[in-house]
Amino acid sequence: MKITEIQIKNFGKLHNINIRPLPGINVIYGENETGKSTLQQFIRGMLFGIEKQRGRAGKNDSYQQYEPWNSNSYYAGGLRFTVDGKPFLLERNFYHKEKSVKLVNEKDLEELSVEHGDLEMLLGGMSKETYENTFCISQACVETKKEFADVLQNYFVNASLGGDGGVNLSGARRRLKEGQKAADQKYREKVQERKEEEERLLLEEKLLKKDIEQLKKQQKDGYKSFLEKNQNLIPPEPDINQMAEYLRNIRQQREQQKYDRRFGISLFFMTVGLLLGIWNCAAHLFSNPAPGWIGLEVFTVILCLVGIGGVYYWHRRSKQLKILRRKQEEETKELMQYTSREREQQRYKEQQEKQARQRAVEEMLQIQLLEKQAELMNLREELEECRVLTPEELEYEHQVRAYELAYHTLEQLSQEAYQDTRAQMEQEISRILSELTNGKYTKIGLDAQMNLVTTEGKRRLHPWQLSQGTMEQMYMALRMGAGGFFTREESMPILLDEVFVSFDEKRLEGALQWLGKQKQQIFLFTCQKREMEILERNGIPFGKIMLSR
Repeated sequence: MKITEIQIKNFGKLHNINIRPLPGINVIYGENETGKSTLQQFIRGMLFGIEKQRGRAGKNDSYQQYEPWNSNSYYAGGLRFTVDGKPFLLERNFYHKEKSVKLVNEKDLEELSVEHGDLEMLLGGMSKETYENTFCISQACVETKKEFADVLQNYFVNASLGGDGGVNLSGARRRLKEGQKAADQKYREKVQERKEEEERLLLEEKLLKKDIEQLKKQQKDGYKSFLEKNQNLIPPEPDINQMAEYLRNIRQQREQQKYDRRFGISLFFMTVGLLLGIWNCAAHLFSNPAPGWIGLEVFTVILCLVGIGGVYYWHRRSKQLKILRRKQEEETKELMQYTSREREQQRYKEQQEKQARQRAVEEMLQIQLLEKQAELMNLREELEECRVLTPEELEYEHQVRAYELAYHTLEQLSQEAYQDTRAQMEQEISRILSELTNGKYTKIGLDAQMNLVTTEGKRRLHPWQLSQGTMEQMYMALRMGAGGFFTREESMPILLDEVFVSFDEKRLEGALQWLGKQKQQIFLFTCQKREMEILERNGIPFGKIMLSR
């Protein structure tokens, strides 16, 4: 691929600029802030596009960095280039609200489809990330980015398998890691659910054990303890014999009081009559009675007779009362005996009922105890099952192990697969480094993590262990060597933006001599004239593009 014309309509500080570069080396010279980096970014943007980022990522993205201030709606440009001798015109509008791209084959005026991969095919399948890590070196960024290690490994594997580009090693690694992470997360969630269920069952087991201990204690304390803890099922029994004896004594006392009162009255009348009779007899003996004494004598006799009759009546009544008392006592005794038998029967019946209730309570406690023990046994079985991995957990665990095994297998196979291709690339970048360093460093390679290493005698050195200039030479050799492997079918332009700042005159001359031998189109952006002087001194042809403020 060779760029034949650069058309900048509006891009950053560059407006209405038309540049026709040469097929070989092109030196873009200008002082600082004349637009060299802007021109380099324009070429990259035309080849791969520029996307406007959103949110915080959009504050420092390339779109906003190079968006024109005066007319952002006219944020566009064009690029003419040739591929395999065929001319093409690529036009882009970068403005995100009117974004468009057009690709035309100028030989037959056929319009191609960028969306369907026609431009990618013309670029030899090179992605933006691969290009930025090989032939496009920005100012003070000669080191490759971290993702370039994945790009190299993908290339090695695909090249060893036939070079069709079907294997994406980094993508496969990423998917395996993502799958392993997802399976591990599911596994942990299932384990956590099982642990929570186990804790719940342990709590239930603890409560069941406590209930069983209480039931056993109730069985040990017996029926009385059960009644005391629950309710007083049997009320206190009244003493009926004492009650009957009490009532009988009260009745006898009342009858005795009634007899004593009436007997006393009869005895009083009898005494008065006797006294009056005695007094009357004495009056007859010692004096002459008065005329009315006869009536008094009759009254005295009657009174005496009434008193004697009363005494006799209440005396007989007293005997009858004693007989009645004896009869009542016998009846009361019989009644008390009968009541005692009834009470004994009642007590026996209540005792039987009490024993029945006791047996019922004991049976109830035994049933409850057996139920709790059965529930405890079932709970312990659930606990045993809960401590065993579930089928889902086993499945997720197997998935995690399978992902791990697949990842390690992929690593092993990838290491074995790309050894030959990797050795060829290491030979190529070693050759480039030898030319750049005038033979001082002749061996450079890649470790397992795709990091650069070189040898000096028996020492293995990484770039950061060397000087800045040597480190940049190593990374330049890596970029150019790897880029050559990626563009075997179609070359890509090399963009070098102030990459030789740390090079001394000798190193710079060696780098420019190597560039002069390349068949690719080279854009060398610089703010110094020493590159042009060395090129002229060594007779290396180049095109000169001057930028001014």
